[in-house]
Amino acid sequence: MTRDGDKQTDQKPEAIEPARVWEMIDRIDIAMLVTCSDQGMRGRPMSTIPKPDRGLVYVLTESTSDAAKDVRVNGSVFLSFQGRGDHVALHGQATVDSDKELVRELWSPGAKVFWPEGPEAHDVVALVIDPDHADVWDGHGLLRGIANIVRGAVEGRSPDLGTRGRADL
Repeated sequence: MTRDGDKQTDQKPEAIEPARVWEMIDRIDIAMLVTCSDQGMRGRPMSTIPKPDRGLVYVLTESTSDAAKDVRVNGSVFLSFQGRGDHVALHGQATVDSDKELVRELWSPGAKVFWPEGPEAHDVVALVIDPDHADVWDGHGLLRGIANIVRGAVEGRSPDLGTRGRADL
């Protein structure tokens, strides 16, 4: 038996297709990146660049950032994505890649806001995250979610809040 919130269930997590996970994280730009530091776990919001064709997620940062320093010591990372009813908790291994060709390939107008001088400025590097698996709550969105909660309360049953499951990436 597993504990799920305040409700105990005997159900195994539903298998989620990896393609669905990639769709979900592609729609959500900002994720909370959690790394392991010498002071414990540290989280910071970061813009992500998912590349499903490569099976990788990228994050641009500076070589001297705490995120890059943490990854160099311990590459185990966690990315938490949330958006419009979708929630993805992605676990993986990260490395720091200082290849300027890769940084230029990943460059976007959003990156220019942080580094107006371009990809060579401030020693911008890519965190390369190789996902292992993702725990997913594929929800219905705010309005449908509220309607399902109200319907469930009126009918005296648990509401349909979407699909929860796991995907191996």
